[in-house]
Amino acid sequence: MTLILSNQDVETLLTMRECIDVLEDVYVELSEGRGVNRRRSDCLVPSGRDGALYSLKSMDGVIPKLGIGAVRIDSDIVTWPRRGGNMRRVKVPAAPNSRYVGLVLLFSSKTGEPLAIMPDGVMQRIRVGATNGLGVKYLARKDATSVGILGSGWHAGAQLMAACAVREIPRPSANST
Repeated sequence: MTLILSNQDVETLLTMRECIDVLEDVYVELSEGRGVNRRRSDCLVPSGRDGALYSLKSMDGVIPKLGIGAVRIDSDIVTWPRRGGNMRRVKVPAAPNSRYVGLVLLFSSKTGEPLAIMPDGVMQRIRVGATNGLGVKYLARKDATSVGILGSGWHAGAQLMAACAVREIPRPSANST
């Protein structure tokens, strides 16, 4: 039976440490030629809104060791406003109730059956953080006890969670500056 998961389900069920461990296996499988992935595909067409395009984005991969094939699909309205003299890509939450629309579909590579369907929001946040956590694990000094993060958006919190999952980062005391 296919599981239908919400962002809240994903947040409850998937820890940063688990995601880091699975991604480490996935990158080994990819580097040794056992796993495969396809480059991201972006289809951009006029959206019917001034200054905005419709973007249909997809990416997929299969990791036989895990018995999983995954597809991520995003359906977005995108704009490029100028901020601080620079153009910036901005996704517009244009779906009903001001939502973004992205899905992850998981399939069994043994039977072909769909295993799970979930929004991509929380999953993407954890995955990006976990990928950077692997960078910290292998590239940061083993005795590193502090973290610097540029930015404060939604992904910044996941970056900190990932760094703390692979290094002992003490919490600052109330008296520290």
